[in-house]
Amino acid sequence: MYLLFMQQAEEFHNCNNPNLIETDNIHLLCPWNEDDFYTARTGIKYLRPKRKKDNFIKSYYRRKYWNAKQEC
Repeated sequence: MYLLFMQQAEEFHNCNNPNLIETDNIHLLCPWNEDDFYTARTGIKYLRPKRKKDNFIKSYYRRKYWNAKQEC
């Protein structure tokens, strides 16, 4: 039971915090990769605003990421 709960918690965390950090676990809902990001002039990587290859869940978290950036 504990492992099932932790897998869901890790998926939720990975979707809410897009990054390129390699982990041993395979993410099924939000598998972020290099093509999902772009590098700004400052050298910081940002998630692209839109991507055609996204599934519904990934596109939801992408919109959530950009809405949070706009509120700052």
